[in-house]
Amino acid sequence: MPPRILLADCDSYFVRCAMLADPEGAGRSELVIVGGSASARGVVTSASYAARRFGVHAGMPMGAAMRLCPNAVVVPVPGEMVSRKHHEVRAVLDEFSPVVEAASVDEFYLDLTGTEMLYHGEPLQATARRIQRAVMDRTGISISIGGATGRTLAKMAASVDKPFGVHVVPPGGEAQFMARLQLADIPGVGPALAESLRRRGATAVRDLIPIDLPTLVSWVGESRGTWLYHLVRGEDAGRVTARRPQKSVSHERTFAKDVADPEELETRLMMLAADTGASLRAEGLRARTVTVRIRYSDFTDRSAARTAPDPMESDRAIFAIARELLSGLLARRGGGVRLLGVGVSKLVGDEEDDLVLFGDTPGGAETERDRKLAEAADRLAGKYGKGALVPARIANRSPRDGTRGRGGSQE
Repeated sequence: MPPRILLADCDSYFVRCAMLADPEGAGRSELVIVGGSASARGVVTSASYAARRFGVHAGMPMGAAMRLCPNAVVVPVPGEMVSRKHHEVRAVLDEFSPVVEAASVDEFYLDLTGTEMLYHGEPLQATARRIQRAVMDRTGISISIGGATGRTLAKMAASVDKPFGVHVVPPGGEAQFMARLQLADIPGVGPALAESLRRRGATAVRDLIPIDLPTLVSWVGESRGTWLYHLVRGEDAGRVTARRPQKSVSHERTFAKDVADPEELETRLMMLAADTGASLRAEGLRARTVTVRIRYSDFTDRSAARTAPDPMESDRAIFAIARELLSGLLARRGGGVRLLGVGVSKLVGDEEDDLVLFGDTPGGAETERDRKLAEAADRLAGKYGKGALVPARIANRSPRDGTRGRGGSQE
C-alpha cells in the first residue's frame, strides 16, 4: 500500500494560545499581534489572520506592524500556554496514529501507513477531518491538515486550505499537485536558491520539468539538485520517525533599551538560564554545551560556548557556565547590549546518562542538590505558575522589565 502521511499544522498557533491564556483581553479581539510591547524594539512572533490582512507578518519590526494595524492588541508570547497546548495536541494525535513526530511546537507528522483495516477503509480525507475535530474539541486549537505519500508533499498540502482546512494529495496525483506550484512554495527552497534558479529562467515547478538531472546538479549542487529533480516530479521519499534527535534549546531577549551594566546583564542572564533549564527538563533532556549570545547596539553579534565534561539540567549549573562566558565576552568588548541569549546543545536523554554527582563541585558541574532544587521549582511552577520559586536576585529586581522575549527555540 502507498504511504499515508499527514501533517497537522496548528493555525496561527501563538495567537490562539494568547487568546486562550487571556480570554478577556486578546480573546475578545480579532486583531492580535504576539510579540513585544507596542513601544518595544522587538519583532512580531505571530499575527492573527485578520491582522495579516493589514500586511502584518512574523519577523516584522513591532513598530512597523503597529503602523500598519494600529488597533491591534499586542500581547507577549504565552510561553506556558504554548507548551501546554503542544502536549495536549500531541496526546490527541497519539490516539490516531502509531507514529507521531513533532516537527516543531506547532507542526506534527503522522504516519498512517498500514492502518487501512484499522480505519475500515475510511478515506484519508475523512480520517483527517475526524482528527481535526477531535483536536479542536479537546484542546481548543484549530489545525489544518495536509496528506500525501511523502513528508514534503504533506507539508505543502497543509497550506492549501488554511485555516481549518484539509487537503489530501491522492496517490498518483503528486506530479499534478506539484505542477501548479512556484519553486518558492517548496519548503527548503529559500530566497537564495529561488533567486539562483530565477536567474536561469526557472520560477515555477513546471520550469524545471524539462531540465535533466546533470544540468540541475550543475546549477545547485549534487544534494539539492537530486532532491529538487525528484520532488518537482512528485517523487517524495520523506518518511516519519517517532522522534528526531533534538539538537538544541535556547532562550533570548531583546531589550527595550540597550543594557550596558554587567550586573544587570547577569541578572537577565540568570532569568534566561532558568527558562532554558525548565525547557530542558520538560523534554527529559540534559546538555553538555552552553552558549551565550549577545548583540550590541550596532547589531554586531558575538557568542561564546563551553562544553562541560558531564551533562547538566539544572538552572544553577547552566547559569554558572553562562556567567563565565558572558564575563569573557564583555571583557573583550563593552558597550550597550541589545539582545542576550542562552542556548544549550549536545543533548542527551535521561535514559542515555545515569551519572549522579554528589557534593559541591566547582564551575558548571552539577550536583544532586541542584537537580532536586530544579525539580522542586518545576513542580511549583506547574501548580502555581511560572515564577512561583525564583532566585532572590531575580525576585528583587525592578518590576519594570523592559524586555521583549523571543521565547524558547528547539531544534
